[in-house]
Amino acid sequence: MFPSLFSCGELTLRAYGLMLAISFLVGMLAASWRADRRGIDPKHVFDLSLVILVTAIVGARLFHFFFHYSAYAITGEPLLQLLRIWDGGLMLFGGFVFAVIGSVIYLKVKKLPLWELSDILSPSVMLGMGFTRIGCFLNGCCYGKPTDSWLGVIFPDNAPVYYALRTHIHAGTPVYPTQLMESLAGFVFFALLILVERKWKRFHGFTFGLMVTFFGLWRLFIEEFRFREDDMHAFWGFLSKNQIISIVIALAGVVILVWRGLYAKKKGQLLDPKAELATLRERAAKQKVEDAKRKAESKKSKK
Repeated sequence: MFPSLFSCGELTLRAYGLMLAISFLVGMLAASWRADRRGIDPKHVFDLSLVILVTAIVGARLFHFFFHYSAYAITGEPLLQLLRIWDGGLMLFGGFVFAVIGSVIYLKVKKLPLWELSDILSPSVMLGMGFTRIGCFLNGCCYGKPTDSWLGVIFPDNAPVYYALRTHIHAGTPVYPTQLMESLAGFVFFALLILVERKWKRFHGFTFGLMVTFFGLWRLFIEEFRFREDDMHAFWGFLSKNQIISIVIALAGVVILVWRGLYAKKKGQLLDPKAELATLRERAAKQKVEDAKRKAESKKSKK
């Protein structure tokens, strides 16, 4: 666990912040590359990425405030503590939900192709989860339940998981590395979305709907291994509040897939995955030729 990587005076580089920045940068570059291949100006991706960054942080903080209000109330000034985001306390669900809502509003206002850009950005969301959850592991947050299995990891004695008064888990107890499990899932889903998109995408909104479904189902599964605070239980402890949200998100993804598929079929707008892939390759080849010409002209002008 390395929550702080290094300090210089009062300036401290935190592991979670670094991984969050890396996830944003890599995800944005991947999405802009995908947009460029599809003939969409990458500028739209950069602008939308800023919207996603802001709305995701706001949503993650608000969800954490709502679901863990007692932790804020104990300070005596919950609203002031809400603004102290540097003290930690973000919830992935809130970031996901607010980012989706913010993106839809932005794309509608700018009159940009909503479903096509949603498909372009979707793999980057999973890629971002892969990097961000590494930050969670280094930070020591989002830990799992105690386990005797070979998967168990032991954190330093001062890690949040061993705050016995709150977690009832004593120092030295192995717990599931749910952060790394989610990180691996993020990278796998990133690759899987691109592979499935190339072979079976028949309508715009397919990759986005699939990503939402994957995300909801995965969170429903991984919550069984994550430590569950007392205030996160629901249905007499059978499910957690996060699992209820996961079910809603997964169902929303299925609805999007069915709705967009039926709509495209009704309007005669079904896509041919092979033709789409061939078009992308042709456009990429033309782009290489144009880039080569620019470089050659640039060299001549310098001479």
